[in-house]
Amino acid sequence: MTKLNKFSLCLVGALSWMVFGASVLSTAQGSNSAQSYPAHLPYSFGNFVWWSDEDLRVQLKKQIPGLGDEIATTTAAEGRVRDALKILLKEKGVTAEIQSQEPSYSSFGASRDPEASAPAIQFSIMEPQILLDKVELRIDPIALASAVQSESEWGEGRPYSAFGDWFIRSRIKALLNQRGYLDAQVQINRPTFRKDVSLYLVSLDVSVVAGPQYRVSAISVDGGSLLHNRDLSPLFGMKVGDLPGRFPLQGLAGKLRDFYLHYGYADVQVENIPTLDREHALVAYRLNVIPGAIYHLRSLSVQNLNSEQESKARELLGMKPGDIYLDEAISDLYHKIADEPMLKGYHFSYGPKKDKAASQVDLTLQFFKEGGRAT
Repeated sequence: MTKLNKFSLCLVGALSWMVFGASVLSTAQGSNSAQSYPAHLPYSFGNFVWWSDEDLRVQLKKQIPGLGDEIATTTAAEGRVRDALKILLKEKGVTAEIQSQEPSYSSFGASRDPEASAPAIQFSIMEPQILLDKVELRIDPIALASAVQSESEWGEGRPYSAFGDWFIRSRIKALLNQRGYLDAQVQINRPTFRKDVSLYLVSLDVSVVAGPQYRVSAISVDGGSLLHNRDLSPLFGMKVGDLPGRFPLQGLAGKLRDFYLHYGYADVQVENIPTLDREHALVAYRLNVIPGAIYHLRSLSVQNLNSEQESKARELLGMKPGDIYLDEAISDLYHKIADEPMLKGYHFSYGPKKDKAASQVDLTLQFFKEGGRAT
């Protein structure tokens, strides 16, 4: 057997191990990296049902001269918006308690539904209570009503928020996509609200057009240079003629990405491209791996440890300057320090900085004690 064949078999074996065997943590580049919280963010409104979002923004900008579509993430800036919103509500005869809530750090790096709003500071009315009353569902074809009804009624009797509108829409589309309705359209309108003693009740109209039910017509995968001409069909999770589901081939795409990261391809991209034949209600899927360059570790900085602890941390990382950069080495380090007495009680954040021109990474590990924070 040639060295090339041995090498290829090792790669396929490694892919099989990552797919079926050990538990591998997600190693998205920089997913736990240290980052500064944004100084300015967009803002959104959760339950100001007296106005549309657009109208409320117009009124708010009249109250606060110079207000744009973002505000500073400071107590003072958020306080000015809360005070202005209270004035506008007072003009409607409503005395309100208003909360502003900033998005979490994790929301900035997380993947999200394409229809979901970007991370924003959300302003919501806490008092008086505003609840979702009734949801009126209209769906075409009517035969799908029983399947969708429970999803459309999610939130009835609970505090109302515009985020809930997106959540209902997302749940309905997910259910229909899994059944092959890839062109499903969901519209949500807020026609009325009413006061009931000390609280307000909001009604929603949910209109659904399912569209045609698609079937899979073809599946092809280009596994990239490391898996050239390898048959990956056992990992597809579906076959021609099946309903496509909501995220077809997504599991395989993630495994291929992890596989290439394992060999130092820090810029690897996996394209999942559906082609819809709307005339015949068919969909073909093509998965393409674009490996990019192999990255090496150029420098390693370990912060907030004494020299002995730093030496142990570098040893446990098992990756030194000049080595192929492996994000999984950092994931493994989280487990290793938990069992190391010298680093007991420590956690760390990490900040990889990629030099794309040189295909190198400068890595910083910031350690901090349990209950503390990275500085």
